Amino acid sequence: MKITDISGPIYTGMWNYSEPLNRILKDFNLSSIEFEFGSEKYAVDVFENMKAQTGTYLESPGQYLDDNKYTVSDIPVGKLHMMEARVLRVPYDRLGEKDGKRYVTLDDIKSAEKSAIPEGCAVLVGTGYGRYWERKDFFESSWFFKKDAMDYLIGKKPFLIGADSAEWENPKNPEGIFKKLFPANILILASCVNLELISQFSVKLTVLPLKVQKAYICPVRAVVVEG
Repeated sequence: MKITDISGPIYTGMWNYSEPLNRILKDFNLSSIEFEFGSEKYAVDVFENMKAQTGTYLESPGQYLDDNKYTVSDIPVGKLHMMEARVLRVPYDRLGEKDGKRYVTLDDIKSAEKSAIPEGCAVLVGTGYGRYWERKDFFESSWFFKKDAMDYLIGKKPFLIGADSAEWENPKNPEGIFKKLFPANILILASCVNLELISQFSVKLTVLPLKVQKAYICPVRAVVVEG
Protein backbone atom coordinates (compact mmCIF):
# COMPACT_ATOMS: atom_id res chain seq x y z
CA MET A 1 0.00 0.00 0.00
CA LYS A 2 1.32 3.44 -0.96
CA ILE A 3 -0.02 6.65 0.61
CA THR A 4 0.58 10.00 -1.10
CA ASP A 5 -0.19 13.33 0.53
CA ILE A 6 -1.69 15.53 -2.21
CA SER A 7 -2.32 18.59 -0.01
CA GLY A 8 0.00 21.55 -0.48
CA PRO A 9 1.91 22.98 2.51
CA ILE A 10 0.83 26.25 4.13
CA TYR A 11 3.64 28.58 5.14
CA THR A 12 4.45 32.22 5.79
CA GLY A 13 4.74 34.22 2.58
CA MET A 14 3.24 31.50 0.37
CA TRP A 15 1.53 32.35 -2.92
CA ASN A 16 -1.68 34.33 -2.86
CA TYR A 17 -4.35 35.41 -5.31
CA SER A 18 -3.33 37.59 -8.24
CA GLU A 19 -4.32 41.24 -8.71
CA PRO A 20 -6.50 42.83 -7.45
CA LEU A 21 -7.49 40.33 -4.74
CA ASN A 22 -4.02 40.07 -3.26
CA ARG A 23 -4.29 43.69 -2.14
CA ILE A 24 -7.46 42.86 -0.21
CA LEU A 25 -6.63 39.36 0.97
CA LYS A 26 -3.20 39.64 2.55
CA ASP A 27 -0.49 36.96 2.54
CA PHE A 28 -0.71 34.14 5.07
CA ASN A 29 1.58 34.60 8.06
CA LEU A 30 2.30 32.27 10.96
CA SER A 31 2.99 34.20 14.15
CA SER A 32 3.12 33.34 17.83
CA ILE A 33 1.84 34.97 21.02
CA GLU A 34 3.69 34.21 24.25
CA PHE A 35 2.11 34.39 27.69
CA GLU A 36 2.56 33.20 31.26
CA PHE A 37 0.21 30.95 33.20
CA GLY A 38 0.91 29.38 36.55
CA SER A 39 4.48 30.67 36.51
CA GLU A 40 5.11 28.82 33.24
CA LYS A 41 5.67 30.28 29.79
CA TYR A 42 3.48 29.21 26.88
CA ALA A 43 3.00 30.18 23.26
CA VAL A 44 -0.02 30.08 20.94
CA ASP A 45 0.37 29.93 17.17
CA VAL A 46 -1.73 32.45 15.24
CA PHE A 47 -2.72 31.91 11.60
CA GLU A 48 -2.88 35.44 10.27
CA ASN A 49 -4.77 36.13 7.02
CA MET A 50 -5.86 32.51 6.62
CA LYS A 51 -8.61 32.25 4.01
CA ALA A 52 -10.96 29.38 3.22
CA GLN A 53 -8.93 28.81 0.04
CA THR A 54 -5.55 28.75 1.77
CA GLY A 55 -3.53 25.73 0.71
CA THR A 56 -5.53 22.77 -0.60
CA TYR A 57 -9.26 23.17 -0.03
CA LEU A 58 -12.63 21.52 -0.57
CA GLU A 59 -15.40 23.60 -2.10
CA SER A 60 -19.12 22.94 -2.07
CA PRO A 61 -21.25 24.43 -4.86
CA GLY A 62 -23.81 25.36 -2.20
CA GLN A 63 -22.90 29.04 -2.12
CA TYR A 64 -23.67 29.35 -5.85
CA LEU A 65 -26.97 27.46 -5.87
CA ASP A 66 -30.43 28.78 -5.11
CA ASP A 67 -31.51 25.39 -3.79
CA ASN A 68 -29.61 22.41 -2.32
CA LYS A 69 -27.47 24.84 -0.33
CA TYR A 70 -25.13 22.77 1.83
CA THR A 71 -21.80 23.58 3.43
CA VAL A 72 -18.60 21.54 3.62
CA SER A 73 -19.36 20.57 7.22
CA ASP A 74 -22.73 19.18 6.06
CA ILE A 75 -20.99 16.49 3.99
CA PRO A 76 -20.95 13.18 5.94
CA VAL A 77 -17.34 12.33 6.76
CA GLY A 78 -17.98 8.78 5.59
CA LYS A 79 -18.39 10.06 2.03
CA LEU A 80 -14.98 11.74 2.17
CA HIS A 81 -13.04 8.75 3.54
CA MET A 82 -11.51 6.18 1.17
CA MET A 83 -13.76 7.14 -1.72
CA GLU A 84 -13.29 5.60 -5.15
CA ALA A 85 -11.12 7.84 -7.33
CA ARG A 86 -9.49 7.88 -10.76
CA VAL A 87 -6.27 9.75 -11.58
CA LEU A 88 -5.90 11.32 -15.03
CA ARG A 89 -2.24 12.10 -15.68
CA VAL A 90 -1.58 14.76 -18.32
CA PRO A 91 2.10 15.83 -18.70
CA TYR A 92 2.46 19.55 -18.05
CA ASP A 93 5.08 20.11 -20.76
CA ARG A 94 2.66 18.77 -23.38
CA LEU A 95 -0.16 21.19 -22.57
CA GLY A 96 -1.17 23.82 -25.08
CA GLU A 97 -0.79 27.50 -24.27
CA LYS A 98 -3.13 30.48 -24.61
CA ASP A 99 -3.01 33.97 -23.09
CA GLY A 100 0.23 33.05 -21.33
CA LYS A 101 -1.33 30.05 -19.53
CA ARG A 102 -1.28 26.31 -20.16
CA TYR A 103 -4.58 24.46 -20.59
CA VAL A 104 -6.04 20.95 -20.50
CA THR A 105 -8.11 19.83 -23.49
CA LEU A 106 -10.71 17.15 -24.10
CA ASP A 107 -8.10 15.10 -25.98
CA ASP A 108 -5.79 15.35 -22.96
CA ILE A 109 -8.52 13.97 -20.69
CA LYS A 110 -9.50 11.15 -23.05
CA SER A 111 -5.86 10.14 -23.56
CA ALA A 112 -5.39 9.81 -19.79
CA GLU A 113 -8.62 7.86 -19.25
CA LYS A 114 -7.32 4.28 -19.04
CA SER A 115 -10.77 2.79 -18.51
CA ALA A 116 -14.34 3.94 -17.98
CA ILE A 117 -14.81 6.33 -15.06
CA PRO A 118 -17.71 5.10 -12.89
CA GLU A 119 -20.44 7.52 -11.87
CA GLY A 120 -20.12 8.95 -8.37
CA CYS A 121 -16.37 8.59 -7.92
CA ALA A 122 -13.72 11.29 -7.59
CA VAL A 123 -11.62 12.39 -10.57
CA LEU A 124 -8.16 13.88 -10.08
CA VAL A 125 -6.42 15.66 -12.97
CA GLY A 126 -2.67 15.81 -12.45
CA THR A 127 -0.19 17.52 -14.75
CA GLY A 128 2.79 17.78 -12.42
CA TYR A 129 2.21 21.51 -11.98
CA GLY A 130 2.01 20.96 -8.24
CA ARG A 131 5.80 20.81 -8.11
CA TYR A 132 5.78 24.60 -8.58
CA TRP A 133 3.80 25.12 -5.35
CA GLU A 134 6.52 27.19 -3.73
CA ARG A 135 6.66 29.72 -6.58
CA LYS A 136 5.12 33.08 -5.73
CA ASP A 137 3.27 33.12 -9.08
CA PHE A 138 1.77 29.65 -8.56
CA PHE A 139 -1.79 31.01 -8.76
CA GLU A 140 -1.55 33.22 -11.85
CA SER A 141 0.61 30.69 -13.73
CA SER A 142 -1.79 27.80 -13.10
CA TRP A 143 -3.28 25.97 -16.06
CA PHE A 144 -7.00 26.07 -16.93
CA PHE A 145 -9.62 23.70 -18.33
CA LYS A 146 -10.95 24.08 -21.84
CA LYS A 147 -14.74 24.03 -21.79
CA ASP A 148 -15.10 20.77 -23.71
CA ALA A 149 -12.72 19.06 -21.27
CA MET A 150 -14.74 20.18 -18.25
CA ASP A 151 -18.04 19.36 -19.95
CA TYR A 152 -16.73 15.84 -20.56
CA LEU A 153 -15.74 15.41 -16.91
CA ILE A 154 -19.10 16.76 -15.72
CA GLY A 155 -20.80 14.24 -18.00
CA LYS A 156 -19.15 11.45 -16.02
CA LYS A 157 -21.22 12.58 -13.01
CA PRO A 158 -18.37 12.44 -10.48
CA PHE A 159 -18.76 13.15 -6.77
CA LEU A 160 -15.66 15.34 -6.83
CA ILE A 161 -13.19 16.84 -9.30
CA GLY A 162 -9.69 17.71 -8.13
CA ALA A 163 -6.68 19.15 -9.95
CA ASP A 164 -3.17 20.52 -9.42
CA SER A 165 -4.18 23.95 -10.67
CA ALA A 166 -5.21 26.88 -8.47
CA GLU A 167 -7.06 28.75 -11.22
CA TRP A 168 -9.24 26.47 -13.35
CA GLU A 169 -10.61 29.27 -15.53
CA ASN A 170 -8.85 31.51 -18.05
CA PRO A 171 -9.13 35.02 -16.54
CA LYS A 172 -8.45 36.81 -19.85
CA ASN A 173 -10.85 34.85 -22.04
CA PRO A 174 -13.11 32.78 -19.77
CA GLU A 175 -14.22 29.36 -21.00
CA GLY A 176 -17.35 29.48 -18.83
CA ILE A 177 -16.65 26.16 -17.11
CA PHE A 178 -18.33 27.01 -13.81
CA LYS A 179 -21.74 27.75 -15.36
CA LYS A 180 -22.24 24.02 -15.79
CA LEU A 181 -19.98 22.71 -13.00
CA PHE A 182 -21.71 24.30 -10.00
CA PRO A 183 -25.29 23.30 -10.98
CA ALA A 184 -24.02 19.73 -11.45
CA ASN A 185 -23.48 19.53 -7.66
CA ILE A 186 -19.86 18.40 -7.88
CA LEU A 187 -17.33 19.08 -5.13
CA ILE A 188 -14.07 20.87 -6.03
CA LEU A 189 -10.66 19.90 -4.62
CA ALA A 190 -7.86 22.38 -5.37
CA SER A 191 -5.03 22.87 -5.64
CA CYS A 192 -3.38 19.47 -5.26
CA VAL A 193 0.27 18.47 -5.31
CA ASN A 194 2.15 15.21 -5.96
CA LEU A 195 -0.43 13.83 -8.39
CA GLU A 196 2.43 13.02 -10.76
CA LEU A 197 3.76 10.60 -8.10
CA ILE A 198 0.66 8.40 -8.35
CA SER A 199 1.14 5.51 -10.77
CA GLN A 200 -2.21 3.75 -10.56
CA PHE A 201 -5.36 4.87 -12.36
CA SER A 202 -7.83 3.48 -9.79
CA VAL A 203 -7.11 4.65 -6.23
CA LYS A 204 -8.76 5.59 -2.96
CA LEU A 205 -9.03 9.22 -1.88
CA THR A 206 -9.55 10.69 1.60
CA VAL A 207 -10.28 14.41 1.99
CA LEU A 208 -10.71 15.69 5.55
CA PRO A 209 -11.71 19.36 5.94
CA LEU A 210 -11.60 21.35 9.15
CA LYS A 211 -14.99 21.21 10.87
CA VAL A 212 -15.87 24.86 10.33
CA GLN A 213 -19.63 25.36 10.48
CA LYS A 214 -21.43 27.35 7.79
CA ALA A 215 -18.36 27.40 5.50
CA TYR A 216 -18.81 26.52 1.83
CA ILE A 217 -15.03 26.27 1.33
CA CYS A 218 -12.51 24.87 3.80
CA PRO A 219 -8.81 23.85 3.95
CA VAL A 220 -8.21 20.08 3.94
CA ARG A 221 -5.67 17.33 4.32
CA ALA A 222 -6.02 15.01 1.33
CA VAL A 223 -4.30 11.69 0.70
CA VAL A 224 -4.38 9.07 -2.05
CA VAL A 225 -4.01 5.36 -1.33
CA GLU A 226 -2.70 2.95 -3.96
CA GLY A 227 -2.73 -0.81 -3.74
